[in-house]
Amino acid sequence: MDFEPFKLVPIGVVRKGNRTWLEIRPEFAEGLNSLREGDWIKLILWFHKSDTPEKRRTLKVHPRGDPSNPLRGVFATRSPVRPNPLALYTVRIRRIEGTRIFVEDIDAYDGTPIVDIKIFVPHLDCPEDPEG
Repeated sequence: MDFEPFKLVPIGVVRKGNRTWLEIRPEFAEGLNSLREGDWIKLILWFHKSDTPEKRRTLKVHPRGDPSNPLRGVFATRSPVRPNPLALYTVRIRRIEGTRIFVEDIDAYDGTPIVDIKIFVPHLDCPEDPEG
């Protein structure tokens, strides 16, 4: 099966300093309308430092990079090494200042591209009976 490549446009980047914030590009500022301090959001990032042809071909990893952990398929882990190095976080908005969204600390590098932000919806994001 052939897949056509598609394009993702970063809407901003993660910034790390004394605090962690999301720096949203000005052309996407209107998309922040109605987000509020205290809201929970789903943050989708592109782990750009894991984006190499070799890492994209890696389908088994030792969880947490620890060789004492048995090899597992990347889809059964949260490894940044995967065919498409996307990261997914659920974070609470601490403060909003213009196009800066301050969030709790995450394990992304300064400059990590932000692919998208979605509001967290409990009944969709946390099914009551995941075994059902």
